[in-house]
This record gives sequence, structure tokens and C-alpha cells, in this order.
Amino acid sequence: MSELFAPLEHALAGLRGRAGIVLADDEGRELFVRDPDGLYLAASVIKLPILMTLYADAAEGLVSLEERIAIGDIVEGSGVLRHLGGVGDLPLRDHAALMTIVSDNTATNAVIDRLGIDRVNDRMAEWGCRGSLLSARLFDREAVARGARNVMTARETASLLQRLVRGALIDRATSDAVLGLLAQATDGGRIRRYLPYDASVAHKPGTLRGVRNDVGVVRVDRPVIAVGFVGDLADEAAGDVVLGLLGWAAYRLAGGGEQDRPPAAALGA
Repeated sequence: MSELFAPLEHALAGLRGRAGIVLADDEGRELFVRDPDGLYLAASVIKLPILMTLYADAAEGLVSLEERIAIGDIVEGSGVLRHLGGVGDLPLRDHAALMTIVSDNTATNAVIDRLGIDRVNDRMAEWGCRGSLLSARLFDREAVARGARNVMTARETASLLQRLVRGALIDRATSDAVLGLLAQATDGGRIRRYLPYDASVAHKPGTLRGVRNDVGVVRVDRPVIAVGFVGDLADEAAGDVVLGLLGWAAYRLAGGGEQDRPPAAALGA
């Protein structure tokens, strides 16, 4: 097992930055951790608990995924709505898909506005996440100036993914609906960086200046949870390498073949 984690350990040892890492099996046993309870800027990974809150509330009849919600203020960053001038409103279901698949920030803010920041935090607390916090809408510069930060821990994020794997987000169907959206994420890097093109990965990456994150579930013979928050980076490319090696370790733990290996440079060779 130590040989399996050696490339990741090597990359972490040389990292100029900080990293919160959790690798866990489908029963929640932690297989590898690094600073699992440290608070990290969540970037777009905060969209995971927002998505889970929306689908949990919909499953309990508190909101309808078919309710049409205005696009609202267009914000910067990832997504497509800021490029589409003819869209006025969309069903919550479509906002959620855009938020997750192409990490659309405008759609995310529409979902936050419908649910409320407090509702997302209440759900996270209900699910045992006491450190992770949604403090502001995305690209809310006034909130950032006041010191508001969306933060998460690796261990709490792993517990959210574990809830989905167990089918415990209300029920199996609701959990699978969320995993199905995560499996369509268009970012082919990060955890997927060194994996075969057809590897099964349901994940949510996140990016800010000096921050590279990715969290998800890798499946081959069994599911393995992989969570990586990498921040305060002097070299952002090094963060991508760490996340790639995290994904590769998860793939091997899930039953992936030894013939699938990262490039020699990533292994420190």
C-alpha cells in the first residue's frame, strides 16, 4: 500500500502550498489523509453541497426542480450563461445541471438565491459538516471585501460524497441523480488527469488563483472517494499534479490495472 501512495507522498513533500487530502473506501474507512480537518477555500467545490441541498429539498417536496427561476445578474468566471443573451429563465433542474456540468457561476447564484445561504448551511450542519461554510454568492465582491469566504474541509467533503455513495441523500434515487450530474462534469483534468479516458469519475473541480481542488468518486470494481483541496500555491501546475496522482491512487484502490500509470515526470522519475 505504501508503494501505491509513494507518488502522491513525493508530490506533496515538494509542494509549495498546503493540501487537504482524503482517500476513503465505500465504507468510509480512510486510506490516506493529509490535513483532513484544515479549512480550505472551496472555489467551485462549494457547488457540491448546494446541489445536494437542492436535490434533498426537492425529494422532500420543499421545492420543485421544474420551478422556473430567472437567470439574474450575470457574473464572471466559468459557465455559459454569461455568453447567452437570449435566456431569461430556466427550470431549477437546468440551473443545477449548468452549475455542475460546466460549473456555471450565474446558474449557481440563481440556485443559492432560491434556496438561501442559510438553508445550504443548515443542510451541511445536518449532515455533520460543522467547519464547511457557504458565506457568499459567487463573485460577490462586497462580501469578499467584508471577509466572507466559502470554505470546506477534506474530511467533511468526503463525508458528503460517502452519503451519496451509500444512497443516503434522502434515498437511492436522489443520491444517484446527484452522482449522475457529477459524472458529466466537463473538466477532464485534475482527478481524471492520469486516468483512462473511459474511467468512471463523478467529481466537482474548483479553481481560484493559487487554488486547485477536485473531489469525487472513482469507480472500477468498487467506489473510492477522492478529495483534494490544494491552496496557497506558488506553482498552480504542481497542484494539478497532486490532484492527478490523487486520482490515480483512487483508481488503483478501486481496482484499476497497474498498467495505467502516470507519466514518469509526475512520479518524480
